Amino acid sequence: MGLGTVRRSHREVERSLIGLVMLLAIVEGASLSFAATGRALGEPLGLCFAASVAFALCHAAFVLLGFQGDQILMPLSAAATVMGCVTVARLRPDLAAKHVGLIWIGSIALACVVFLQRSGRISKFSAAAAVGSVALLVITLAVGLERGGARSWLLWGGVGFQPSEFVKVACVILGADGLSSLPTAEPDCEARLGIGKVWSCVRARRTVMIWALVMGLIAAQRDVGTAMVLYISCVAMLYAASGNRVIGGGGLGLGVVIVIIAAAVFGHVRTRFTSWINPWADPSGAGYQVVQSLYAVASGGILGRGYGSGSPWQVPAAVTDMSFAAAAEEIGLSGSIGLILVYMAFVGHGYGRAMRARTSFMALSAIGAANLIAVQTFVIIGGNLGILPLTGVTLPFASYGGSSMVASLALAGLLIGSTESAEVEGDMASNRVGRSAAGMAPRLGDGGDSQ
Repeated sequence: MGLGTVRRSHREVERSLIGLVMLLAIVEGASLSFAATGRALGEPLGLCFAASVAFALCHAAFVLLGFQGDQILMPLSAAATVMGCVTVARLRPDLAAKHVGLIWIGSIALACVVFLQRSGRISKFSAAAAVGSVALLVITLAVGLERGGARSWLLWGGVGFQPSEFVKVACVILGADGLSSLPTAEPDCEARLGIGKVWSCVRARRTVMIWALVMGLIAAQRDVGTAMVLYISCVAMLYAASGNRVIGGGGLGLGVVIVIIAAAVFGHVRTRFTSWINPWADPSGAGYQVVQSLYAVASGGILGRGYGSGSPWQVPAAVTDMSFAAAAEEIGLSGSIGLILVYMAFVGHGYGRAMRARTSFMALSAIGAANLIAVQTFVIIGGNLGILPLTGVTLPFASYGGSSMVASLALAGLLIGSTESAEVEGDMASNRVGRSAAGMAPRLGDGGDSQ
């Protein structure tokens, strides 16, 4: 590479993987179209392909603006999104176009967050994020709409949304900013910090207190599932920053106690626990959702019944809370395992890249984003399979829901934006110096000749 040459990444790996995702969208969309109309070309094909194009445009933006971060994470999130899109198109054709529009909005959010995180500017929004989160949750608690036993929805201009979904992103940004002040927060630090030392750090203490306030407000809305997902993710983030095992183990133990108390206080939480323990005690009532999800998963077999051959609509809340079980009937065990592997690869690769982040803020942002995706995925798939009680949260990237889709893709952007390594930044700085030196050389030469 000559002096003054800027190293530009064409992101060949990402381009190839996005191409495979687009092929997946074509195959799934064509299969669904054929099952519905007898023709491969149809509306489902167009909608699924349009969903994949949103990520292709994100890739183009990364190339044009010279982003040199990770090339694996966005295609993985795109694959999960496309697999969810075909499920929505299968179950609710009336919502499919709106769902694709939400994917496009989410992909724009992903790209914007990537470049804000890359530039280091996103940490400046931590205070505003904290104030905005508390304000939104208080407003929701006062005038919000109740759905599924929880008062967690706001109606604005005829459009409903869940503030708690966006609060998750704000809590990650707030946590990364506050906990990065701890001396153990550096990615390569192996030291551990005592609880007293953590609490004596003003910024860390303020972060924990705001987290507690936010989770208390979400729990007051009776949205215990979201509160617990956020709680587990925040405890894991605090453990990653401090290295203190007592914080990690004690925090999780306290979480179990809180869940037991919530089950005793909130009737809808208690019902979820009883239907989880023995759904067959009331298969047509409280246990109906769990029973139908188990039937759907079991009837899928190894390869699935194929699009259009199952009855996934019999599972309640099939496109939101139960999308995994509804899809499992038609994609089978093989397709379900494939989807789980996509999430596992996303989270595992995300943790690996977090270890190589160039700042403690970026490392904690990446860990926090990966934590939320991991916990929420585990909780909702576990609930769909009867391993855990149902929580009412959605499957990241895949379920229908504007708030969930935009927030999940924003979290992916926060993770992806944290992956441009210090070595790349150093190379870019060297190239800038090289261009400056190359630009000065002719002028110095001219000056020498003139003398």
